[in-house]
Amino acid sequence: MARDPRAHWQELATALEYGRAALRVGLWKSEELLIARYFTSADRLLEVGCGGGRVALGLLQRGYQDVTATDFSPAMVEVSRGVLEDARTGWGARVEQQDATALTYPDASFDGVIYAFNGLMCLPDAAHRARALRSIHRVLRPGGLFLGSGADREKGALAGHWARQADGGIPGDRWHETSTSPVFMHSSTAAETYAELHAAGFEVADLAAQHRTRHRVRGGARVLRRNALLRRPQGQRLWRT
Repeated sequence: MARDPRAHWQELATALEYGRAALRVGLWKSEELLIARYFTSADRLLEVGCGGGRVALGLLQRGYQDVTATDFSPAMVEVSRGVLEDARTGWGARVEQQDATALTYPDASFDGVIYAFNGLMCLPDAAHRARALRSIHRVLRPGGLFLGSGADREKGALAGHWARQADGGIPGDRWHETSTSPVFMHSSTAAETYAELHAAGFEVADLAAQHRTRHRVRGGARVLRRNALLRRPQGQRLWRT
């Protein structure tokens, strides 16, 4: 029986784990660097795939005033609302249920969009990634910025891990065991990622590397993840349908 890549994120146990992490981990250093460099406190910011509210909480605590956090999972929405509301009354109302591949906001609604902690890697396939990138591009104003992160399967300590096995025969597709339930992830090459971003209409504005320790895959291996800042060019058409 085929596994559902979305199931892990809809489980309450997973959402609660991410809610605890939101309070414990905070923003990554690379996220802090890029956010402080490129976003102002008055920018209209959208977070997609907010999970337990880690990034939204960090933004609000740093004085960013216009933050909307979204996730497709009702469990994640419930938990992140609780995390933000516990931090300050009224912040919980900033969390909405939205699917990154089909955002319902009007065109050019936001100055910046954030899809943190390898969110694109968790989408089921290339078609879903393409829809999400087009949807994000659409809701950004011309010249707006998109901050996302991912790992290059050809680089770093876990390159061999991605190369040895591809679930379903697709390079970069892997299921990983977690403390709650199996989670699907796809790790692209840098060339594949850039091709998908350019196809959606983005240009690369900046990169910042962040080493993270992942204990569940080859305990203690240090993994290089890159946070990329993408820009929707001024005056560019979106995409042809």
